[in-house]
Amino acid sequence: MKALLLALVGLSLSASALAADGDNNQEENVYASQLCHLVSSEKKTSDLDGYTEKMKSQLAASQSSSAIQQPEFNEEIAQEVISAWLELGEDERGKLRHDQSQCEQTVMTQFQQQD
Repeated sequence: MKALLLALVGLSLSASALAADGDNNQEENVYASQLCHLVSSEKKTSDLDGYTEKMKSQLAASQSSSAIQQPEFNEEIAQEVISAWLELGEDERGKLRHDQSQCEQTVMTQFQQQD
């Protein structure tokens, strides 16, 4: 289970590194994916600071000290994505915790409505 979790986090963070070279929309999608992965295992909703710290920790834990280019955590964009999640109702968040793809899609829709 831990190996699967680490593989998923590593995949998400690899995508994050690629997103840093692309436009913000790709980066937002990566953060939505990372957030939805985080919430899938939680029992209660955290807050903006809690999610931000968890996402930063995931990034730090997955970085290799020998990597030439370390992906940077864009706290501003991550917090905008987290805010989109927190704006959803508790019932909706409860349902989305069990469906990663629907979670990502809903968070991104909510995120885009913030603009």
